[in-house]
Amino acid sequence: MLTDTPSPATLVVGIVLALIVSQLIWKSFDPRSRLDAIPSVGIPHHPFGFYFGAWDYIKNGRAITEEGYRKYPGKAFKVALANRWLVIVNGRTSIEDLRNASDDYVSLAEATNSLLHLEHTIGQEQYRDPYQITVIRTPMTRNITGCFSDMRSEVVAAFEDLVPAKTDEWISLPAMELVLPVVSRVSNRVFIGLQCRDPDYIKITTQFAVEVAQDAAWFHITPTVLRPIAALLFGHLETATRRAMKVVGPMLQHRIEMDDKYGRDWPNSDRPNDLISWLLDEARGHPARRSVRTMTRTLLNVNFGAIHTTTQGFLHALYHIAANVEYVEPLRAEIESVVKSEGWTKAAMGKMVKLDSFLKESSRFAPGGAVSMLRQIVQDFTFSDGTTVPAGTLVGIPILAAHHDEANYANADSFDGFRFSRMREQVGEGIKHQMVTPSLDFLTFGLGRHACPGRFFGVNEQKLMMAHVLVTYDLKLRDGVRPEDEWIAHIGAANTTAEVMFRRRS
Repeated sequence: MLTDTPSPATLVVGIVLALIVSQLIWKSFDPRSRLDAIPSVGIPHHPFGFYFGAWDYIKNGRAITEEGYRKYPGKAFKVALANRWLVIVNGRTSIEDLRNASDDYVSLAEATNSLLHLEHTIGQEQYRDPYQITVIRTPMTRNITGCFSDMRSEVVAAFEDLVPAKTDEWISLPAMELVLPVVSRVSNRVFIGLQCRDPDYIKITTQFAVEVAQDAAWFHITPTVLRPIAALLFGHLETATRRAMKVVGPMLQHRIEMDDKYGRDWPNSDRPNDLISWLLDEARGHPARRSVRTMTRTLLNVNFGAIHTTTQGFLHALYHIAANVEYVEPLRAEIESVVKSEGWTKAAMGKMVKLDSFLKESSRFAPGGAVSMLRQIVQDFTFSDGTTVPAGTLVGIPILAAHHDEANYANADSFDGFRFSRMREQVGEGIKHQMVTPSLDFLTFGLGRHACPGRFFGVNEQKLMMAHVLVTYDLKLRDGVRPEDEWIAHIGAANTTAEVMFRRRS
């Protein structure tokens, strides 16, 4: 008797489904969890409540997180992600505990890997040796002043290319499609020089950030043993690496050869002052870091961090200014006055106090999600209030609720673009309340030694872009209403389809 033989693809799908179902059944009848002492929010009371709660959190993560913040003030609570619990620690003391905890107990790196599956999404090299973090924290930050004229030049060129506005009519442009390539070009002008304008490279760098997030989402529901295979079959990392190497590979090969021959002292002082040089300096004595492939992956990873965060921050601010045009004239007056005395320099950016306040308020109002400062507990950890969280648990803080808490900010649910500039007018407060300064009340960039190392570069980039937009264009929204943010679970993003209207100033 003849029988049909299942195809290899059918067998693979069957195995994956069997493993997923077995995991669901095992978790549903799992013995008492050590997290039971921490109250849950958004979980129905039945055997499969975790999974119903996880699905509800995907749809309503912001509301569920805010419910927990109100219901358990100053205390920890937990919510269900797709395949694990997320413990949200509430209150200033617990946030301080997270900031001060040793990496041996509370790990940013392990949390990032758990969420993004770094070895598969950005590569083993970057997962095991993210040496670019040191470069971003020190040489890149120190060289913002020296690179500022190039950044300014690229901002002008990018907007000239992408905003064909005239003085006698308004044009409407999709904001995300405008901001993404501008941020890519301006960032990469400092990273790789004028090759930042290569259309293929812009496409690769802007797509890669999206692809990392997409791949990570699939890996979450793929059994661990099958992830390496899934990465080869469906992941985007190898494709992005090959495409990027075609564009920057010859240039990287030349730079490596010149660095091997001359080190920092090129003939005629022709060595570019850019990220590649700083990476090569940090990689000296480490051959594995100095291959074209590894350096290409490093550039992709730096772009993943820089483009996503700066694009989101600038989009939120662009929507806020277009919806609140009463801020345009006072901001424009400050920018023009400062530029008249300081020119287009980093020093000028530092003196634009109202612009800094506006961008910080935009970030306070829409910090990019409901939960931040995600960490993974490496060894059992007890917070100051006595809450013990076992190893392997993911923890975070309710940033959006904290940023909108009346205990932290007066009229917290109202957008007040000059909130922080007024604070800086008070005696002794002149250098406080800057956007780059993390605090227990402003958590967009994290806290302590793990605060975002690229925030100085990113904030200056946003200020430069916004200053250029304000002195070059009039802008507005067609209906005057700020576009709604887009949410999935605890992650919030600026609207991806909204348009902003531009008209060139006379």
